[in-house]
Amino acid sequence: MPAGQPFVALLQKNGLNSFDAVMACKDGEMMRSVPGRSTVKIALRRPDGGGQIVFLKRYKPEYLSFWNRMLRLLHWPGADDEALHEWNAISQLRASGFNTATPVAVGQERHAGIVTRSFLLTAEIVGGIAAHDYTRKLDAKSRGKLSAQIADLTRRFHAAGFVHQDHYLSHIFIVPAKKDGVEPQFFYIDLQRLIRPRLLRKRWVVKDLGMLAYSAQLSKASRSDMMRFCQVYFQRNRLAASDKRIVEHAISRMKALQRRGPKYDVIWDRPGVRPPNV
Repeated sequence: MPAGQPFVALLQKNGLNSFDAVMACKDGEMMRSVPGRSTVKIALRRPDGGGQIVFLKRYKPEYLSFWNRMLRLLHWPGADDEALHEWNAISQLRASGFNTATPVAVGQERHAGIVTRSFLLTAEIVGGIAAHDYTRKLDAKSRGKLSAQIADLTRRFHAAGFVHQDHYLSHIFIVPAKKDGVEPQFFYIDLQRLIRPRLLRKRWVVKDLGMLAYSAQLSKASRSDMMRFCQVYFQRNRLAASDKRIVEHAISRMKALQRRGPKYDVIWDRPGVRPPNV
């Protein structure tokens, strides 16, 4: 069970120093639960007496369909264990200059040659607010500035070769600046599907942009906000024909997301209802 060195004592103090102990933990507040996968927010006690909030993401055998198991057995790209994949993705993003949640620990259990149970622990992003919540508090001018900042973040993210595959506003956390003249900090979370594709990159980028547009319109982004995003993302005030084609494909992706139903019966705290923040 690999753990970040600063967190070894924390896990020991809270009785979470073994794989079975983490998987059996009943503490915390349920943040998300779908068949075979859950995310729990847990308040831990540090050795110095202070508090530490962590998020525990657990994967169980029922999360894997028959075909998932076969693909995992064949080491098919994208079929690997999501907990370890996210642990490695965090390292990759940080090495490329992007902020992420701090990794605490990761663990796996194998059965019949494949990982069937696993977990990932990450530390709370202190002061962090999901972008879809943050944007609703802003006036029109501030929202336009935020659109430009998220566009620049997304542009650099894609330019570095990354694709999120769940590039919704809820997976971008913002730590507001505490002083005037200081920019807010942006963090990427939920990186279990992060990839760096060598083939069909434009297809993957379009999907990311479509997801972002989908969550932006749920957060009441204006046409002006969307246009500002495009100008910063493509780095020109007048979009080229090739830029417009990408935007058109992204809008088609956004509309497809608007039409589809919830993937699982229970998402967040509203059974059968697609949440506005995914």
